[in-house]
Amino acid sequence: MTDTAIAAWFDRGVQANQAGLHAEAEAAFKAVLAIDPTFDEAQFGLGLTLMAARRFGEAVEPLRQAAQVADTEAVRYICLAQALYMTGEFGRSVEAFEAAERLQPLPANARLTRARASTFAAMIDGPVENALSRYPDLAGDGADEVLTIAQEALSIFGVFDQIPAARSVGRWLLARLPDDPVLAYRLQVLENAPLTRAPAAYVEAQFDAFADRFEHQLTQQLDYRAPALMADLLATQRTQFSDILDLGCGTGLSAPVLARFGGQLTGVDLSAGMLAKAEARGVYHHLERADAVAYLQAHKSDFDLIFAADVMIYFGDLAEVFEAASRALRPGGHFILSTEVATAGWTLLSSGRFAHAPAYVAEIAAPLFDVLEQPQISLRREGLISTPGGLHLLRRKAT
Repeated sequence: MTDTAIAAWFDRGVQANQAGLHAEAEAAFKAVLAIDPTFDEAQFGLGLTLMAARRFGEAVEPLRQAAQVADTEAVRYICLAQALYMTGEFGRSVEAFEAAERLQPLPANARLTRARASTFAAMIDGPVENALSRYPDLAGDGADEVLTIAQEALSIFGVFDQIPAARSVGRWLLARLPDDPVLAYRLQVLENAPLTRAPAAYVEAQFDAFADRFEHQLTQQLDYRAPALMADLLATQRTQFSDILDLGCGTGLSAPVLARFGGQLTGVDLSAGMLAKAEARGVYHHLERADAVAYLQAHKSDFDLIFAADVMIYFGDLAEVFEAASRALRPGGHFILSTEVATAGWTLLSSGRFAHAPAYVAEIAAPLFDVLEQPQISLRREGLISTPGGLHLLRRKAT
């Protein structure tokens, strides 16, 4: 009976995993392991399921156990190495790749990932120049440009809080690309420069480069749902608006959820690349390339809703933008925004974004707005963690 139950649960897990039903697959493989904790195929299946669900940190232990059985297959060590890589454990990732290679030659994609892992581990432990000089030989055929690897390292080190290594690689990059506004800003952030907002040149360049993959990365990889959550919150107060401003509209990701409110929809963004994507949607009545504050200041009482998803994360001090938003709204108009959450005041994060405490947002808003709601949400997933966020629903005071 026990063997029959194990087989039934295991088959259910395999089928669910193949169908992309991660929760069902996880439950089935765990049911097998509850009966027989040594069933290595179930450990491997569970690890693969957690990997598919992008829960890489949780995938490491079942994959490790699956790889350590007698007569294991190289693929199990390769999957373990991939999970360790995705958790920022670059040295351990290299060790797992090497264990796989002792069993059989690595396939090309695994060899390239091992080269990255080895290079990143060396950057963390020693000079950037030395680490990058070894990368081409490690990668062999299919190696990326060294500049590409360095830029990738800068982003990854920020996600995994490897700040000294991020500073080193940032300096190395800026010495070779001195006119790059994205690099310049990132290095300012890493070196704790006194900044109150992200420079317009950085925002424009960053999102021009990001436009083609923006929506896929946010919705498929980072589980970003802020616009839909903001629209649901807004609908508890009001269901129709005549003139809506999608501030920092980007590719128009918020446009579908704003359609429920009717009215004329205007989008404003600094990035021409993002605006081109928004225009292709064919749903905005007006689109304009402009700085957020400057645009608000130039449009007194033009809107009854300002919708700002992931915009305030590029401002530290919110006083100026709130004042401008108040002027752009008609009395009784609504302003809804999302923020990353700080414990007090506002703070500049190593990502280059700003976080704000709910109490700070309420304090800055109070002279101009009624604070209606401030729920907490999961804003996005980054690395191993969910980024805590806040929604803030405000109403412009009548006078």
